[in-house]
Amino acid sequence: MKRFSVALALMVLVSVSASAGEIPTMGAPQPPPQQTTTTMNPGEIPSVPAAEQLSDAALSAILTALGLALI
Repeated sequence: MKRFSVALALMVLVSVSASAGEIPTMGAPQPPPQQTTTTMNPGEIPSVPAAEQLSDAALSAILTALGLALI
């Protein structure tokens, strides 16, 4: 009888903790907005529009500064 009461107590504890995690909701959430995507070829690296505006001189200056910073 003692084992039965312990088993019943454990069953009640497990069922209470399982139902405690259920959060009532007010319906389904709104779907996320449609995002426009561009088609890319496999292996193509996506670019940022600001990166296209960098000139060769600016890019060289940045690479030189990074190279000197690593020394």
